[in-house]
Amino acid sequence: MVKEISCINAGFEDCEFLVRSENEREVIEFARQHARNTHDAEASPEHLEQIVVEV
Repeated sequence: MVKEISCINAGFEDCEFLVRSENEREVIEFARQHARNTHDAEASPEHLEQIVVEV
């Protein structure tokens, strides 16, 4: 099953970032890097696990 995280689902309505993969760990790591590099924010793996959706 494919998993995804988007900034819109994380509360950043003005950011179109979206990452999809069959590997949930990969989705979470890419999202953490994006949050750090783009939004200067730290996103915990636990928080990201809560907003991952299956598509």
